[in-house]
Amino acid sequence: MGGVESQLIGVLYLFAIAAVVGVVAARYARVQYTTGLLVAGLAVSVLGSPVEVTITSEVILLVILPALIFDDAIGIDVEAFRENLVPVLALAVVGMLVSVAVVAVVGQVVFGFPLALAVLFGAIVMPTDPVSILAVFDDLGVPERLTVLVEGESLLNDGVSIVVYAAVLGVVVEADERAVAVTDLVSPAGFLADVGVGILVALVGGAAVGAAAGSLASTLIARVDDRLTAVVVTLLVAYGVYLILDLLGSSGVIGTLTAGLVLASGHGGADISRETRYSIDVIWSYAAFVGNTVLFVAIGILIPFDLLVRNLPTILVAAVVVFLARAVVVYPLVGVLNRRLVVPIPRRYQHVLTWSGIHASVSIALVLGVAETITAPVTERLSALVFGVAAITLLVNGSTMGWVVDRLGIRTTNPRQRLYQTLVGRRNGVEAAIDTADRLLEAGDIPRRVHEDVIGAYRRERADLNAAIDALLETSPEVRRHERRIATRRVLRAEYEAIDGALQRGEVDRDVGERLLGDVERRLDRTRHEPDAAVPSPASSTDWRARLATVGLSLDVGGNADDSVSVDTDADADTDTDTDTDTTGPEDSDRSA
Repeated sequence: MGGVESQLIGVLYLFAIAAVVGVVAARYARVQYTTGLLVAGLAVSVLGSPVEVTITSEVILLVILPALIFDDAIGIDVEAFRENLVPVLALAVVGMLVSVAVVAVVGQVVFGFPLALAVLFGAIVMPTDPVSILAVFDDLGVPERLTVLVEGESLLNDGVSIVVYAAVLGVVVEADERAVAVTDLVSPAGFLADVGVGILVALVGGAAVGAAAGSLASTLIARVDDRLTAVVVTLLVAYGVYLILDLLGSSGVIGTLTAGLVLASGHGGADISRETRYSIDVIWSYAAFVGNTVLFVAIGILIPFDLLVRNLPTILVAAVVVFLARAVVVYPLVGVLNRRLVVPIPRRYQHVLTWSGIHASVSIALVLGVAETITAPVTERLSALVFGVAAITLLVNGSTMGWVVDRLGIRTTNPRQRLYQTLVGRRNGVEAAIDTADRLLEAGDIPRRVHEDVIGAYRRERADLNAAIDALLETSPEVRRHERRIATRRVLRAEYEAIDGALQRGEVDRDVGERLLGDVERRLDRTRHEPDAAVPSPASSTDWRARLATVGLSLDVGGNADDSVSVDTDADADTDTDTDTDTTGPEDSDRSA
């Protein structure tokens, strides 16, 4: 049997296991899907597999990971991600580097690793993978901010860990080839400088390329407005950006993440139709589901069970070390951040952030890469530790997160809020169906009578949904306040971007534009301080109503359209006198006013 056929049989075998797990999890056991996949894979590993299953680090990093990252990026709340970017970056970059250092120091003492291998172990084992955690969050309706913190940190720290991993592995391989000590090739200061430059290039270069690709894709999708073309374009962006940046030595993770965020935010493509966005979301959610299914079953099968048994005491110590390294980073770092954050991160959220440290897919991919690159005997022990930590965190942390959230009493979304989301989601689907039918009618693809037959039920459902939404908002003040806050922030963000665009085009002077932007920023801050705040009245020094009086005009609210603006002739005369003595031209005078 050829190589391709055997690989296809292996993939089908993984899906067969996943199907059995899905049925059991849905009907007979209350267990997370990903946890069930891992347990099934472990069972196959112990009992023996009739089919050879091979998965390499390149398959995980170059095939599965881009799909997972892009799906997360287009599904995350971009506004919430932007609001929490500072703590997310701090946890993903500073937190990752400090935790790697902690694990490296302990690894030297406890496990007897050389310094380079200890740092490599830290870079491999510390990136987080919260797939099963986010599934629990979704079921419980955990607050959006906590979800964004956990998911955002995971997306970014993957890129940081890969940069550190590549730098360390390159030095270790070169030292092995030359048969010299690592310290003979590079000094600690030189290594830290290389890592710092690598992270900077990964963040800046990856973000720049990803933003450009995402903006271009968004514009193209909006102009073409074809669902199949949109899926192909996003496929090119997700994998193209990742592979190009990987070849250039930058971060494909950061690039693909940024491209997905730009596409999701609508920059360059605000007119993408509902059905096109829906198609993109559905296709990528399926791709991520397939990727996670293959990944978690394969992880279970690939775990060398006999190796884990032989190294069980050391693995348990490693799991404790990894957990403590994360705790040592999360609590102090968030404590420092809370001094500067407008809305501090609650202590309960910090507990969840610490417990959400599951170390699976990226860690497994990286340790497989080590085994494929270095043949030293110590790599077997390194693999045992990484596979063991992955299994423990998936089984323990993943399966107990619901209990932890419940014990901490974290406020979850109330039933009325979830009902509102259900109604709005269904209305979006109905609107997309109506829009599609209308376009088919306009293009002459369906007769008018068929159009009426198809669209009638949708229109009736839309009317019922609108009535239900109105009734829910009328009887649920907390839902109305929550949705009003979200709408307020979106409107204020659009206002900010419009003013900033006018400033960049030179339509307003810089000092005027900056005052206007400052006013919008203060109003945005108010919605952070006061979650229930509506759009605040623009009563500030930049309020145009107050400035009318400086040029002899007053606004007669409620007057007729023809005389709603009145003129104070005395003030107007004073203004004319001032203008005559001014050395600026008429255009500058008008703009200053």
